[in-house]
Amino acid sequence: MKSAHPSISELLSGHAVVLHRKWRFHLQKRIVKLDGQTYVLYRFRFRRAMVRFEEALGRLERAGLSVQSICARTSSPGERLRHGNWLALSYLPGRPLERRPDAGRLTSLGKTMARLNALTGEPRHALFQHRHPTLPHEAYLAAEGRLTDAQRDWIRASLARLETLSATQLTHGDLYGDNIIVDADGSVGLIDYELMAYDLAGIELAATLLRPFCRNDRTRRALLRAYMASCPRRLRRLWRKNSCDFIFAAAARLALARQDRVSHIERQERLLSLRRLLPFGPDKAAYDRARESHDKIVRAAQRNEAYYRNVARVMVDICIRRPGIGPVSLLRICDQRYRKARGAAARRPR
Repeated sequence: MKSAHPSISELLSGHAVVLHRKWRFHLQKRIVKLDGQTYVLYRFRFRRAMVRFEEALGRLERAGLSVQSICARTSSPGERLRHGNWLALSYLPGRPLERRPDAGRLTSLGKTMARLNALTGEPRHALFQHRHPTLPHEAYLAAEGRLTDAQRDWIRASLARLETLSATQLTHGDLYGDNIIVDADGSVGLIDYELMAYDLAGIELAATLLRPFCRNDRTRRALLRAYMASCPRRLRRLWRKNSCDFIFAAAARLALARQDRVSHIERQERLLSLRRLLPFGPDKAAYDRARESHDKIVRAAQRNEAYYRNVARVMVDICIRRPGIGPVSLLRICDQRYRKARGAAARRPR
C-alpha cells in the first residue's frame, strides 16, 4: 500500500517548494511544501544523530507532549548514499504564542514544560548541537567589567551552588514565542528541537520567565503555578531553593548568546560584502534585502541583550541585600529598574 506521505526523494525533488532553510553545525533544516502539504526536513551529518532525534520525539510523545510526527526518512543504503540522513516531520498546526498570552496559554505551557523537564538522561549533554550546555558564570565575569568584589563573590558562590546539582533534565533550549505553537483547542505544542539538551531545567524555566511574552507578574505566576503543580517533586524543591541562581544563569546565558548572535551577523555581513564584489554575486536588490534583514536582527539582539544584562547585573545586588527573595518579586524589581534606566536615557540630551 502506498504511503499517505511523499518519500524523501520526492520531498527533495524540484517539485517541492522550499519555504525556509537553516544550517547548524550538525544538521540542516528545510521547510518545504508539496501537493498542498507542508513538511519540516532535517538532514543529519551522522546517522546516529538522526536515530537520537527519532528517539527524542518518541520520548516526548510518550510523555504526552504535542509533537510533530515522522512522515518519511532515508532508510535504505541507496537512499543514504544519494541524499544523506534525512528525516521529514509533519508541520504542527496552530499559530505561534501571542506576545501577550492569557493565563490559560501560560498554564498549558507550564504543564508542557514540566512534562518535558521530567525526562532525564546524560548530564550536560546536547542531543544535536556541537557544544554541550555550560554554566555561564565565568564567561559573564570575563565579559562584564563593571562589577564590585561583592558582586563577583555572589556570582562565584552561585556557580558553586549550581555545580553541585545534577543537570540531567531534558530541556528544549529555545523556548521563545515562535517555537511555542497554540492549536485550535488552546493547548500548547513545541517545535524546533535542534537545541535540545540534558541540562538544569531550572535555567530553562527562568529563561522562559525572562522572555518578552512573560514579562509581568500575572504571566509569570500563571506559568510558575502550572509548572510547580506538574513537575516532579525534586525539581520543585530545586527551584524553591535555587531560583535566584537559575535566574542569574538564564540572564547571563541569554545576554552572552545575543552577543554571539551579533558577532555572527557581522561575519555574515563581511562575507556578503565580499560576495557582492564577485561577478556572480548578489544583485543590488538582493544585497539590500539581506542588509535590511541583518540590521533588523542586530537591533533586536542588542535590545534583548540590554534587558538580559540589566537583569543579571541588578539581581545580584538585590540578592545580596535580600537573600531568599521570591522570583516574581525579584524580576519585578529588575524590570522596574530597567524601565527607569531606559526612561532616563531617552530624556538625556543628545
